[in-house]
Amino acid sequence: MTASSPHAAVGARAAFPWVTLVVALFAVGVAVWPGNTSALEYERDAVRHGEWWRLWTSHFVHFGASHLIWNLAVLIPAAAWSERLSPQRARLLLLLGPGFIGGALYILDPALQRYAGLSGVAAALLAFLALTQLSRGTSDRWFWAAVLLLLAVKVIAEFLAERPLFARFVEPGAYPVPLAHLVGIMAAGAAHTFGRRIQNRAR
Repeated sequence: MTASSPHAAVGARAAFPWVTLVVALFAVGVAVWPGNTSALEYERDAVRHGEWWRLWTSHFVHFGASHLIWNLAVLIPAAAWSERLSPQRARLLLLLGPGFIGGALYILDPALQRYAGLSGVAAALLAFLALTQLSRGTSDRWFWAAVLLLLAVKVIAEFLAERPLFARFVEPGAYPVPLAHLVGIMAAGAAHTFGRRIQNRAR
């Protein structure tokens, strides 16, 4: 039997995916709290008049139970796994990613008037997990390369189909915004690349 050092214990605690848990609980809380979504979802006119928090909070609003469940089904395992493998970068992506995606939508898609949902953040964490696993050089690299390929195919298919491939919206007139998924994947790539550079310089 070997004794563990205090530093090992702290590292084990730090690896608990608490940010993933908070994000998931917040999304569920928004879904069950009636009447609050109008103040949280992305509305371009409201953002233009100074309600900048919507760029971040809109990702926690969903158009129906199916929309929420599909997003959490991808986000929770991908984010929790990422948070255990690379806690600092995964947590930054979870906390800053929603605002980054929302800001990109505001700048890049002037025609978009309303937006809601965690799908862009879920795509970001899934891509980040795949990139992290590929960088570790394990024997299942083919699987994570396939995950990235399928994610890219899904985004392309949504651009072409202009409808969700899995989730169903109860909101009339709601449609998918694959640009959010694309920006999320780009954010994941940036978090992975710059994080590795910082780590390499610190060695």
